[in-house]
Amino acid sequence: MTEALFVLYFVVLVATLFIKTPIIKGPWLFLLRAFFPNWKFFHAVGYVPHLYARSAVLRVSGELQWSDWVLIYPRRVRRLSHLVHNPDTNIGLAQQNMVDHFWADLHDLPEGVDPRGLVSYQMMQRLTDQVLRACDVKFTHSQFELRMVLDGRAANVDTQVMMTSPVEAAC
Repeated sequence: MTEALFVLYFVVLVATLFIKTPIIKGPWLFLLRAFFPNWKFFHAVGYVPHLYARSAVLRVSGELQWSDWVLIYPRRVRRLSHLVHNPDTNIGLAQQNMVDHFWADLHDLPEGVDPRGLVSYQMMQRLTDQVLRACDVKFTHSQFELRMVLDGRAANVDTQVMMTSPVEAAC
Protein backbone atom coordinates (compact mmCIF):
# COMPACT_ATOMS: atom_id res chain seq x y z
CA MET A 1 0.00 0.00 0.00
CA THR A 2 2.79 2.43 0.89
CA GLU A 3 4.56 1.72 -2.40
CA ALA A 4 1.38 2.46 -4.36
CA LEU A 5 0.97 5.84 -2.63
CA PHE A 6 4.63 6.62 -3.26
CA VAL A 7 4.26 5.83 -6.98
CA LEU A 8 1.00 7.82 -7.16
CA TYR A 9 2.75 10.81 -5.59
CA PHE A 10 5.46 10.82 -8.27
CA VAL A 11 2.90 10.32 -11.05
CA VAL A 12 1.08 13.43 -9.83
CA LEU A 13 4.38 15.36 -9.69
CA VAL A 14 5.28 14.40 -13.26
CA ALA A 15 1.75 15.22 -14.45
CA THR A 16 2.01 18.74 -13.01
CA LEU A 17 5.09 19.34 -15.13
CA PHE A 18 3.22 18.67 -18.36
CA ILE A 19 -0.35 19.81 -17.67
CA LYS A 20 -0.86 23.57 -17.94
CA THR A 21 -3.77 24.88 -15.91
CA PRO A 22 -5.46 28.27 -16.35
CA ILE A 23 -4.88 31.01 -13.80
CA ILE A 24 -7.78 31.06 -11.37
CA LYS A 25 -8.92 34.54 -10.40
CA GLY A 26 -11.59 35.83 -8.11
CA PRO A 27 -12.00 38.12 -5.10
CA TRP A 28 -12.24 35.31 -2.53
CA LEU A 29 -9.32 33.38 -3.97
CA PHE A 30 -7.28 36.57 -3.86
CA LEU A 31 -7.88 36.85 -0.12
CA LEU A 32 -6.93 33.20 0.43
CA ARG A 33 -3.61 33.49 -1.40
CA ALA A 34 -2.06 35.26 1.59
CA PHE A 35 -1.84 31.79 3.15
CA PHE A 36 0.22 30.38 0.28
CA PRO A 37 3.69 31.51 -0.79
CA ASN A 38 4.34 32.75 -4.31
CA TRP A 39 6.52 30.03 -5.85
CA LYS A 40 7.37 31.96 -9.02
CA PHE A 41 10.89 32.59 -7.79
CA PHE A 42 11.70 28.96 -8.64
CA HIS A 43 11.00 29.51 -12.35
CA ALA A 44 14.21 31.35 -13.14
CA VAL A 45 17.23 32.85 -11.52
CA GLY A 46 17.48 36.53 -12.16
CA TYR A 47 15.76 39.70 -11.13
CA VAL A 48 14.04 39.79 -7.73
CA PRO A 49 11.38 42.35 -6.73
CA HIS A 50 12.39 44.83 -4.02
CA LEU A 51 10.19 47.50 -2.49
CA TYR A 52 11.65 50.97 -1.91
CA ALA A 53 9.99 53.97 -0.31
CA ARG A 54 10.65 57.59 0.39
CA SER A 55 8.92 60.29 2.36
CA ALA A 56 8.59 64.04 1.97
CA VAL A 57 7.84 67.02 4.13
CA LEU A 58 5.92 69.97 2.76
CA ARG A 59 8.04 73.08 3.28
CA VAL A 60 6.71 76.60 3.90
CA SER A 61 7.63 77.52 0.32
CA GLY A 62 5.16 74.89 -0.91
CA GLU A 63 7.70 72.43 -2.30
CA LEU A 64 8.36 68.90 -1.09
CA GLN A 65 11.67 67.98 0.52
CA TRP A 66 12.24 64.27 -0.25
CA SER A 67 14.27 61.74 1.69
CA ASP A 68 16.46 59.16 -0.03
CA TRP A 69 14.92 55.94 -1.33
CA VAL A 70 15.05 53.27 1.38
CA LEU A 71 14.79 49.51 0.96
CA ILE A 72 11.74 48.45 2.95
CA TYR A 73 12.86 44.92 3.83
CA PRO A 74 16.55 44.27 4.05
CA ARG A 75 17.53 40.78 5.12
CA ARG A 76 16.97 39.97 8.76
CA VAL A 77 19.82 38.85 11.03
CA ARG A 78 19.57 35.17 11.89
CA ARG A 79 20.28 33.77 15.33
CA LEU A 80 20.18 30.31 16.86
CA SER A 81 17.24 31.34 19.06
CA HIS A 82 15.19 31.92 15.89
CA LEU A 83 14.78 28.18 15.52
CA VAL A 84 12.32 28.33 18.42
CA HIS A 85 10.77 31.82 18.25
CA ASN A 86 11.11 34.05 15.20
CA PRO A 87 8.22 36.51 14.77
CA ASP A 88 10.31 39.29 13.19
CA THR A 89 11.58 37.13 10.35
CA ASN A 90 8.17 35.49 9.89
CA ILE A 91 6.46 38.85 9.41
CA GLY A 92 9.28 39.90 7.08
CA LEU A 93 8.79 36.77 4.98
CA ALA A 94 5.04 37.35 4.83
CA GLN A 95 5.57 40.94 3.74
CA GLN A 96 8.14 39.92 1.12
CA ASN A 97 5.63 37.35 -0.11
CA MET A 98 3.16 40.22 -0.44
CA VAL A 99 5.74 42.14 -2.53
CA ASP A 100 6.16 39.04 -4.73
CA HIS A 101 2.39 38.83 -5.22
CA PHE A 102 2.32 42.54 -6.12
CA TRP A 103 5.03 41.93 -8.72
CA ALA A 104 3.03 39.01 -10.15
CA ASP A 105 -0.12 41.17 -10.29
CA LEU A 106 1.74 43.95 -12.12
CA HIS A 107 3.27 41.44 -14.51
CA ASP A 108 -0.17 39.96 -15.32
CA LEU A 109 -1.88 43.36 -15.62
CA PRO A 110 -2.97 44.23 -19.18
CA GLU A 111 -1.24 47.16 -20.85
CA GLY A 112 -2.70 50.55 -19.99
CA VAL A 113 -4.62 49.46 -16.87
CA ASP A 114 -4.10 51.57 -13.76
CA PRO A 115 -2.44 49.45 -11.03
CA ARG A 116 -4.01 51.56 -8.27
CA GLY A 117 -7.15 49.42 -8.61
CA LEU A 118 -5.25 46.32 -7.48
CA VAL A 119 -5.71 45.20 -3.90
CA SER A 120 -2.00 44.37 -3.76
CA TYR A 121 -1.19 47.99 -4.76
CA GLN A 122 -3.27 49.31 -1.88
CA MET A 123 -1.55 46.85 0.45
CA MET A 124 1.87 48.13 -0.68
CA GLN A 125 0.75 51.69 -0.09
CA ARG A 126 -0.40 50.91 3.46
CA LEU A 127 2.72 48.87 4.14
CA THR A 128 4.92 51.75 3.01
CA ASP A 129 3.12 54.22 5.28
CA GLN A 130 3.28 51.78 8.19
CA VAL A 131 7.02 51.22 7.82
CA LEU A 132 7.76 54.93 7.45
CA ARG A 133 5.73 55.70 10.57
CA ALA A 134 7.49 52.91 12.49
CA CYS A 135 10.80 54.61 11.70
CA ASP A 136 9.52 57.74 13.51
CA VAL A 137 9.63 59.69 10.28
CA LYS A 138 7.37 62.74 10.24
CA PHE A 139 6.11 63.14 6.69
CA THR A 140 3.29 64.71 4.75
CA HIS A 141 3.71 62.73 1.51
CA SER A 142 5.05 59.32 0.56
CA GLN A 143 5.90 57.34 -2.53
CA PHE A 144 6.98 53.76 -3.18
CA GLU A 145 8.75 52.05 -6.01
CA LEU A 146 8.97 48.42 -7.12
CA ARG A 147 12.39 47.63 -8.51
CA MET A 148 13.62 44.46 -10.13
CA VAL A 149 17.13 43.86 -8.79
CA LEU A 150 19.74 41.49 -10.17
CA ASP A 151 22.08 40.67 -7.30
CA GLY A 152 25.71 39.72 -7.75
CA ARG A 153 28.08 38.26 -5.20
CA ALA A 154 29.32 41.62 -3.93
CA ALA A 155 26.71 44.16 -5.03
CA ASN A 156 23.71 44.77 -7.27
CA VAL A 157 24.55 44.06 -10.90
CA ASP A 158 21.50 45.78 -12.38
CA THR A 159 18.33 47.50 -11.17
CA GLN A 160 15.25 48.23 -13.24
CA VAL A 161 12.29 50.25 -11.98
CA MET A 162 9.10 48.32 -12.66
CA MET A 163 6.68 50.84 -11.20
CA THR A 164 6.78 54.12 -9.30
CA SER A 165 3.64 55.11 -7.45
CA PRO A 166 2.26 58.62 -7.68
CA VAL A 167 2.93 60.92 -4.74
CA GLU A 168 0.32 60.31 -2.04
CA ALA A 169 -0.58 62.61 0.84
CA ALA A 170 -0.19 61.02 4.28
CA CYS A 171 -3.37 60.21 6.16
